[in-house]
Amino acid sequence: MTGTTLTVRVVAHQWWWEFDYPSLGVKTSDVLHVPSATNVRLELASADVLHSFWVDGMKDPVELVPGKTRPLDLVVKSPGELHGNCDSSCGCATVCMRFRVLASSPGSFDQWAARERLFPSEFKPPHTSVAPACALNSGHDGHAGRDSPAGHLQRLLDEGESSGTSPAR
Repeated sequence: MTGTTLTVRVVAHQWWWEFDYPSLGVKTSDVLHVPSATNVRLELASADVLHSFWVDGMKDPVELVPGKTRPLDLVVKSPGELHGNCDSSCGCATVCMRFRVLASSPGSFDQWAARERLFPSEFKPPHTSVAPACALNSGHDGHAGRDSPAGHLQRLLDEGESSGTSPAR
């Protein structure tokens, strides 16, 4: 593993992921490119609601709270593809917040970054704030719908607050 650290600012938005490589002048959406065998410092943040960041092989997801940045060091040992998602109850479960991690050799990563800097093609944020089809079972306030597991949890929490007790664990 090389000692070089690449910093990527990762921002979770409702329904998509933004990956910003400040030192490279490159941004992508829903695909995190990393050089293999290199320490990559992820600066994780949420632009709107509670999210979580999880990639294949991680034991636990990292919770993302709006207004806070959480650092995470990531090393992908060899070239290949991994998958990640948001594991929070942000209104869409995990279906809409999936992303890919593409690890390539450091030389191939540098070539990709140079091409992307000259001919940006991978930053395609959605042009609408309308929730995708997988999130249509949400309440009027953007939280999970009444019949979803997250909606059931929210009802339990609300009932505990109104009665002055907390739900059983």
